[in-house]
Amino acid sequence: MDNRIFYKLSYGLYVVSSVKDKVFNGQIANTVFQISSEPATIAISINRNNLTHES
Repeated sequence: MDNRIFYKLSYGLYVVSSVKDKVFNGQIANTVFQISSEPATIAISINRNNLTHES
């Protein structure tokens, strides 16, 4: 993976999507951030009660 992609990670709205049992779901996340550089890792917070979490 090219770690330079983290330089383009900006504030904004992100669509997080999933599929479970052929049911598609999506949600808007307003915070995505880098939590480590080695290994390169990002974090997104999702409510456990949302369908996106279960997929």
